[in-house]
Amino acid sequence: MKGNQPALHEAVRAVFDRACEAELAGVNHDGGEAVEDGHGRHEERYVTVIYDPQGLPPEWPGVAAVVLVGREREVKGATTSTAHYYVTSLRGTAAELGRLIRRHWAVENELHWCLDVAFREDGNKTVAGHAGANLGLVRRVAASLLKQDPGKGSTKAKRLRAALDEQYLTQVLHGFTAD
Repeated sequence: MKGNQPALHEAVRAVFDRACEAELAGVNHDGGEAVEDGHGRHEERYVTVIYDPQGLPPEWPGVAAVVLVGREREVKGATTSTAHYYVTSLRGTAAELGRLIRRHWAVENELHWCLDVAFREDGNKTVAGHAGANLGLVRRVAASLLKQDPGKGSTKAKRLRAALDEQYLTQVLHGFTAD
């Protein structure tokens, strides 16, 4: 959650504030942690899940749990700490939800990188009406189709090939390889 849902964000923070004040006594919760070293960094992630949270806005009736992921990351001697809040309809363990959250962001980061490198999405300034959102959707569909193509080459190279070779473009749009 980010600031795009301010009432929900504040309510979830309040759930965790109340739980911490009570030192989690009487709170149905789970917790877990993960430590990773690699690529010149050390990262510790702490996942806390509170089930059946009370005090959320009424327009969020299907929330089964709220999740807090705290991250401490050290790179070249500099340490940063962040806290991120999530809502979920799943009643998974802290370990399960932590893995799902981490995988979700890996997919988001990969897609963002692909869209920026292969489609130069960050440089596109289309804002008229729904045009920006529509172009974004078309880019995501194109990236998905190009990624599914078993041929060799990067998404950027496949995009160029599709622009220059109508037969290859048709093959990509149909989602299978030609003979």
